[in-house]
Amino acid sequence: MRALKKSDSKKELGFFHYWYYNGNMRREAPEMLKDNSQLKLSLSPYQGIYDAIISANHLLRRIKENIDFSFVNPMLRKQYCEKFGRPAKEPEMMFKLLFLKKLYDLSDEALISSAQTDMAYKFFLDLEPEAKMIDPSLLTKFRKTRITEDILEEMLRETIQQALDKGLIRSGTIIVDSTHTNASVRAKSPTQILRDISKQLRKEIYKNTFELSEKFPEKPSLEAGLDEEIAYTRELLRVLEEGIENCGNRKIQELSKKMKELLEDEKIRDIRSKDDRDARFGHKTPTSTFYGYKNHLAMTQERLIAGISVTHGGAPDGQELPGLIEKAQKNGIKLTEVIGDMAYVSDDNLEVCGEDISLIARTNTAVAAAASGKLEEGFCYNKDAGMLQCPAGELAMRVEKRPAKNGNTYLRYVFSKVKCRKCPLKESCRVGNGKSKERSYSITQASEKNLERLRFEESEYFRERMKIRHRIEEKNGELKEAYGLRRADSRGLFAMKLQMYFTGFVANVKRISKLTELVTQ
Repeated sequence: MRALKKSDSKKELGFFHYWYYNGNMRREAPEMLKDNSQLKLSLSPYQGIYDAIISANHLLRRIKENIDFSFVNPMLRKQYCEKFGRPAKEPEMMFKLLFLKKLYDLSDEALISSAQTDMAYKFFLDLEPEAKMIDPSLLTKFRKTRITEDILEEMLRETIQQALDKGLIRSGTIIVDSTHTNASVRAKSPTQILRDISKQLRKEIYKNTFELSEKFPEKPSLEAGLDEEIAYTRELLRVLEEGIENCGNRKIQELSKKMKELLEDEKIRDIRSKDDRDARFGHKTPTSTFYGYKNHLAMTQERLIAGISVTHGGAPDGQELPGLIEKAQKNGIKLTEVIGDMAYVSDDNLEVCGEDISLIARTNTAVAAAASGKLEEGFCYNKDAGMLQCPAGELAMRVEKRPAKNGNTYLRYVFSKVKCRKCPLKESCRVGNGKSKERSYSITQASEKNLERLRFEESEYFRERMKIRHRIEEKNGELKEAYGLRRADSRGLFAMKLQMYFTGFVANVKRISKLTELVTQ
C-alpha cells in the first residue's frame, strides 16, 4: 500500500476513513476485522487474580454473567473492511468501553485511566490483568466511524430481545414520556452569533493578512437587528472572497466557510449557537425554558426502554407517539396498551392505536380541540407549560374560557402583542397578522367523540392503569442522575442520539441483570 500524501484527494483515496478529533480532520487507513471464530487462549499467569478480588455480587460480574455481548461483532462487521486493512481493535471490547463510560458517567480519559488499573474493568472487557489499554482518542474514532443510527436501534433491540428470551417481559404495555437534556453550549441570539463569528474572522485577518482589512465594510451598530447583521455578513464575505481563497490561511478559510453555512441555513432565525445548530428552546413550565433536546421514551411495564426518539427541545411530545409505537413493536413488544400524559391524546394518535391498542392518557381541553381538527398547522398544546404554543414557539400568556352555543366551551388564548409584532412569521400567522388590539387564537371544545373519550377516562380500568405512569418519571430521573443525561456530552442531534441510546442500553442491561437475579432466586 502506498504512503499517504497531502495531495491525495478523498476521491482518489475513497477507501480511507475521515473523522474529526478536536476540530481537526484526520485520515486513517481502513481497518479489517479479525476472525475471532476460534476461542481465545489466555496464557497470563495472573488470570486467577480476577477470582480472588472480584466478588460474586460485583455489578460488572453480574452483568457479564447475565448479558450476552456476542451480538456486537456481527452487528458492527459491516463497518469494517472485509479483505484488507490493518487489524482493528475488537469491536466488542470497544463497545464495552463505551458501555463502561456511560455506566459510570466518565470522560474518555478518565475511563481509560481507570480501566488500566481497575481489575473489574479488565475482567468485564475480557482482557488479561497486565494488558495495556488503548489511547482515549480511539474511542472518539470508534464513535465517529463505526456507530450509525441503524446500529443504535439494533443495540437497543438486542436488549429487548434478550429480555424476551429470558421471559422478563410479560405485558404488552408501554409507558411513554419525554425528558429534556440541556445543550453543551450556551444559547445566544442569531444576531450575536453572526456578530461573534464575523468579529473572529476580522481578528484573524488583522493578525495574518492585514492588507485584507482595508476592504472591511462598515460595521452595523450594536442596536442593529438580525436583518442588518445578515446583510453585513454577506457583504463582508463578498468583498473578502477572492482574498480569502488566495491567502492560504486555513483558519480564516474555515471561519469563512462556517459563516457561509450559517447564512445558507434556512433556519438561521432559530439557531442559538454556531457550534450546535440542532438544539432549540423548549418549555418545561409557563415561566421556565431550557435550551437543548428532548428524549422521547417508550418503556415497558417492567421498566425496560423499548423505543427512543430524539428531537430538538421545541418538538411536541404527541407527534413522536406513532414512531415510538412502531419502534416498540419492531423491537418485539406485542403491544396492547400505551400509557402517557395529556400530550399524547390526539385524533392522529387515536387512529394509530386503533382498536387493538388502548391509549391510556387524559384529554386536555386544548388537546381535545386539536383532535377535532380545530388547530391550524403549527399550533400545538404544550403539556409541560399547560398552554397553547404558536408556530414560532411562543406560549400564550393566558386563556379565557367562555360558554358557547350547543353546550360547547369557547377558549380564547391571548398572546403577547409585543412579541407578535417582532415575530418573523407575523405575515403568515393569523395571530400575529390580526388587526385587533390583542393577539389571540380561539377554539371551540368538544364533539361526541371527545365526550365518549372523556367518559372512558372516568372508568375504573382507566384510573387503575394510570397509577403506573409514575414509573417512567422515575426512569427519567434515573437516566439524568445516574448516567449524566441532564446535560449533553457533545454537540449536534446525532451526538445527542448517541448519548441517549447508550444511556438507554446501559439502563436496560442493569435492569435485565437485576430482573434475572430476582427470577432465579
